[in-house]
This record gives sequence, C-alpha cells and structure tokens, in this order.
Amino acid sequence: MRRTKSIFSVFTIVILLSISKGFATASNDQVGVLLTAWGQPARYVFEYSWYNHLWCRDGDKTLYPGQPCKIGHVGTFPQESHLGIMPWGLNNPYPGSIGVYDGYGIYKLVDDVFISINPYYPSITPAMIPSGTSIVPVSEMMDPVSGRPYFPFDKRTGTESLPGWYKIGMPNGLCDMYELNNITFIRWYSMEGRPVEPWLASECDTVEILEEAKYDLTKQLLEEHFDKRVDVRFGYYTGIPGYSKHEVEIAEEFANEGFRKMLVARETTDNNNYANNFMTGNYIKERLCEIGVLEETELYQTRQIGRTPEFNKMNIENLRPLIEAYPEGSKIALVYVTIGLPWGSRETYGAFGTQHPWWKEVYHENAFLNYLSWKKALQREFGSRYELVFSLGATDSNLMRDSFFTYAYYGKERLGGHFYTTREGIQMAKQTGADKIIIAPCHWFEDNYQITVATREINNLPIASKEELQAENYTMAFCEDDVDNQVACDSNEAVAEITYAGSYTHMDHEFATVYYAVLRGTLERFGLYPKNELVRPVVNKLITKLDGGTVEVQNELSLLNGAKIEIPADPYPDRPDSFAYDTAIPINDLEDSFNCLWEDTKIIIGHRLNPPLMRNVRPVGPAVHCGPYRTIFNRDVTITIPYHSFRAGSREVKVYIYNLLSATWDEVDGVIAQNGRAVFKTQVLGLFRAAVER
Repeated sequence: MRRTKSIFSVFTIVILLSISKGFATASNDQVGVLLTAWGQPARYVFEYSWYNHLWCRDGDKTLYPGQPCKIGHVGTFPQESHLGIMPWGLNNPYPGSIGVYDGYGIYKLVDDVFISINPYYPSITPAMIPSGTSIVPVSEMMDPVSGRPYFPFDKRTGTESLPGWYKIGMPNGLCDMYELNNITFIRWYSMEGRPVEPWLASECDTVEILEEAKYDLTKQLLEEHFDKRVDVRFGYYTGIPGYSKHEVEIAEEFANEGFRKMLVARETTDNNNYANNFMTGNYIKERLCEIGVLEETELYQTRQIGRTPEFNKMNIENLRPLIEAYPEGSKIALVYVTIGLPWGSRETYGAFGTQHPWWKEVYHENAFLNYLSWKKALQREFGSRYELVFSLGATDSNLMRDSFFTYAYYGKERLGGHFYTTREGIQMAKQTGADKIIIAPCHWFEDNYQITVATREINNLPIASKEELQAENYTMAFCEDDVDNQVACDSNEAVAEITYAGSYTHMDHEFATVYYAVLRGTLERFGLYPKNELVRPVVNKLITKLDGGTVEVQNELSLLNGAKIEIPADPYPDRPDSFAYDTAIPINDLEDSFNCLWEDTKIIIGHRLNPPLMRNVRPVGPAVHCGPYRTIFNRDVTITIPYHSFRAGSREVKVYIYNLLSATWDEVDGVIAQNGRAVFKTQVLGLFRAAVER
C-alpha cells in the first residue's frame, strides 16, 4: 500500500509539473489550424481602430543589432521594423521629428469641450489652447500624395462626413498617424450608418466580428471532415480585448499546449507578401521563435483561395442574377475589381524612410492570373448566350494592359502607371460601346467599408444610402453619361447602365466551402485526408520551386501507371526578389509569369478509391488525386492521367475535375487523349478523371 501511494504521488507531481511548465498536451499528430483575417468588428471599437495601425503598418521594432527572432524585418538599424510601410519617424519619437510625430491632435467638440479621439487621454477646453493655434474641421485635412481631402463631404447629402471633429495644431502626446488612422475608421463606420459610440470595447454590449459567420462554417467543415485530427481556432490581425485575440496569441496558445504542427491561413483571394508573409507568417514565426519552439514546429500556410473551380463557381452564382436580368444577346462589359496594392513608394532609409518592398510583390501577378481564370469561367457559363466584353480592342486580349482588370483602393498616383483604377476600367468599357456594365468585386469575402465607401469615393462612384447599407442591400445600379457623370437612366445623356455587384456577404456557405477546399490541401501536406475520402497515395516527390520536375507513376501493376505531373522550373529565379524600385517589371502577359510553383512542395499522385459519382458522363479511367489538393501554380503544369481505351471505344475522351462547391465534375479544356493517356494543362491540382459522354 505504501509503494502504491508513492507511485501515485510521483505520478501526480509529474502531471502538475507538466501543466505548470506548459508541456505538450496535444496529440503528436494533431494539427493546430489558425484561421486569420482582419478581425474587423461590425461597429466602431476604439481598441481595434487604434492598434490596427500598430500591427498592420508599423509593427515591432528591432531594438538592437542582431536581436534574435526579428524575422523578416525591413530597413536598417536603428530604423528597422516589422513592416516599414510608414516612414519610421511618423510612428516613433525621434530627435527632431516632433513636428511630424506629434504636430497636432484630433478632437470632437461637445458642449464647448474638445474630447480627445483617444478616450484614455484628457479633454481640453478652448481656454487651454494657446492663442494663434489653428483649429480647423477635419474635412480640411488633405492627403499630400493625392491632393484630395482625407475626409471629403458626404456626396449623398453634401454635408460634412465628420461634423464636430477638429484638428487642433498643437502636440498632445499622441502620434499623429494613429489619430489619423482612428478618425478614418470613425468616418467609415459613420458613413455606413454603423454605431460609433460607445468607443471602448468594455462599454459595448456585444462586439460582432464580421468574419465570424464564414469562419464558423469553415470550422464546421474542417471538423466534419477531419474530426479530432485538427483543432481550429481564430486569431486576427488586431485583437479586441475581451472579444477576440491576435493571431500571435493563438499561435502561442497552440505552442504552449504542445502543438508542433500548425496550419496558418488567411482567406485572401490574391496571394501577396504583405498579407501572407509580413502580416501573418513573420509575426507568428517571431512569436514561436521567442518561446523557443519555431525550429521544432512544422508550419504550412494556405496562401490564396482564388483561381479554383470552387471560387469561380461562387463568382458565377454571385453574378448570375445580374447577367441574366438582361435579354439574351445583350452586350455586357465586365469590370473585374480587386483591392490592389501600390506599386511602391521609393525605398529610402533613415527616420523618414519607408522600407516595405512593395515593388517585390507577387500580388500583381497572382491577382491578374485569378482574373483570367474568372474570365474563362464566365465565358464558359454565359458566353453562348451573351456578348461578354472583358477587354478593349478588336480581339479578346489576355494582356493586362488591354483588360478591364482594375485596382479599387488606390488612385493613379499610387499605381505607377502600370495598373488601371476601377474608374479607368469603366471608361474603357464605355469605349467598347457596351451600354451595360457590371462591376464585380472579387477580392473581399464580404461587403465591408472598403467596398461600400472608400473605393467608391476613390473612383467617383455613388454610395448607397445608410438605410440600404444597413439592410445589406449591396448591389447598386446607376447610369452615367460619356464623361462619367451620374444621370437619370431614362435621360438622353445616359450612355451606360452600371451595376456594382455585391461581394460575398450573402454567400456564407459558398465562401466557407471555397475556403475549405484549399485548407484541406494544406492539411494534406501533413499527411491528412478527409475521413470519408479513401485516397491511396501511390507516389510522392519533393519538387523545388527553383528546379521544377516530374512526378510519375511507373508501375505496370498500378491502375495509375503513366499518371504524371510535369512542373516547369522557375523561369526567372531572381524575380521579384532582386527587383529594386527602378528595375521592377509588372506582369502583362500570362505566358511570361515570374514563377510557377510558389514554394518547395511534396507533390502527390494518389488513387481515389471512392470518387464522387459522374452523373452526366461515363468514367473510363481511375479517379486520379493530384495533390496537395488545390495546389496553385502561376504557370501551366502538364498532367497525364490514364484511361481504358476499350471502355472509351470510339467516343471522344474528356477529362473532368471535381468541384466541391457544385458537387459536380467540371470539364477541363485542351485535352489530348490517345493510346490510353489523356494529357492536359492546368494551374490548379485536384481530383481528375477521364470520361466519355453517355
């Protein structure tokens, strides 16, 4: 009995020590899935709006040369930081910089008291302001780059959009950039008719996170198909105390609970370094490094959801009611809208330099390739019934400079002459003679203030009323004349009816499925497959981004014998990494993209033993799983899959890819089938099968 007590005591002590030291509690095979996003609240919350600037433009600083765990920091010490988007001296007190770091304060005048925009800072009275100090409405503040007002009048009413708010020209102990960022959020929420008071999270009854509905559904799908093999949590670019957590907090939670496999993902439609490397990957790697587990953690990122069969299907259904509202045969111009990224402020160093390397962005290439995939899907669905116009000129061009491919969030002055604004896309569409124009926002997962307010103002487009926005009526139709003035649709001056489509606010299930489709592919990199899918890997091989290569089944006893994936080498190994501001080259031609494979990846060919039924065609070969599922390439890869010639007979053999959203098989273009082998090109991996018509 005494020996049993002793063993029990030792066991108890070990357990307690394990808990106190944060030893592993997760299964060795369990994957922590961290879904990240902006975490934007549905109402104005001070803490989110203030610290958003810190995390998303500024970031942590390198405190001394060689400081460990400062992963990916840009600039040179002492002006070295995580992001370097804003001039360092505008975000940090620095000798001689007080005039730009803290040259003014923003206040709201209430009952003859100026209340600070930061509720933790004191209010002031007019008597406390030195004589001669400027006091001007914030509507008079000007953007020095564009020359436009930061906070223009509300074009719907012709009145100030921020009545009662003033810029007082004296230091107040707060950084001007933080105050400017914060008042921007207040204006956007106010323009949408959303609550802007109370300001503090602790004073709000509830704080709804806009991403929650789609993320909850995505979590349900992951748990349904992967059960306890995954643990799905949400972490955001900016956390709200008491309501949401920052992504690095969730990463640390996973690590402290013993997770050493981690999938980190954001729902971005366009792969870009800013979101995936700086805003997610590097922050999380820094935190894992700081707590000493980075080297032992297997970490993969899901980088984009665009350009997949599911994403294209969602866009087709989003635009279907707008296109089919017109009589068949109508000429309709379609303007593609993505948020865009700037072509870069010049890289400079010192206290007032910016170091974020915008000119090295992969965004510009990936966004355009997503557009081309979207365009092809719409042509296939509607092209036989409507005259769809996507480009300017006599031919249907696939060059960026001909296409109605537009950036919505930046004016011409920030695009370096390389990309079109949405307003320019509309102007081009009018030149084709199309009197029906549909604007399709394809970057955002829901209709947030960027779409409803900011991008409309930048591109001189009408803004829906607060009542319409609160009712979530986001699709808006209006008419313009030939010089871009809004006019009555029944007037003689009207040359085009323009419909601005909503984003995916009302497509929660669809978006969650689109997201899930790429997440399951990243989980495959950990060796996990959905529990109800019988996938037997036959061959796998590590393919490097630099060299490319071929993965092939060479086993005459295998039903997949001859199945092959051929991946081109990196055509420009130094692009865009070696670009300087003055030497950067924007993509224009899809045939000359800067890379193919995004990162070194173990490519898999497997046999799906229980494939979904092919209802409208008859399969003549095995279901070939090419993975990781929904791996995306920036150049065509060549795939070969086997089929049974005697089953096909004299019928034409086609290849199909399975679409999780529609639960159907989509036909693949450009198939060459002969002698039991079907060869085709694609930029997206998935489940393929050869079939003939019934």
